[in-house]
Amino acid sequence: MPRKAKEAKKGTTTILIKKRKKDHITLSRDPMLELCKRIFRSRKNTKRAKQFLNDVIDRKQEGNPIKTQEWKDYIEKWQISRSSFYNMRNQLIAAGLIELRKGEYHPSKQFSNDLTDMAEWWETQIQ
Repeated sequence: MPRKAKEAKKGTTTILIKKRKKDHITLSRDPMLELCKRIFRSRKNTKRAKQFLNDVIDRKQEGNPIKTQEWKDYIEKWQISRSSFYNMRNQLIAAGLIELRKGEYHPSKQFSNDLTDMAEWWETQIQ
């Protein structure tokens, strides 16, 4: 198990887990922002990731998923470099929140599947 982020394998990300009830995401005024705060350390990246995730979800529901070529729109809007956009995007993919299919971004169930799997395994250990 890697101890430092730089030792982690490509395609992985660290997620903060908080034990206090008051920190539960479902109790937050902005659950999506709280989720992003647990993945991203920078306040700017947290806000950008939240906006991108919301856009991915909204556009999917509208039947018009975000195309991979639209990265240029985001770097212009946020005034960031291409590498900054891809670093943020790659963290969302590594966390299992979004996925690429046929040149489009889609919300992914991998994040919830991984957490469910961990929780179910842990339940077997403490019974």
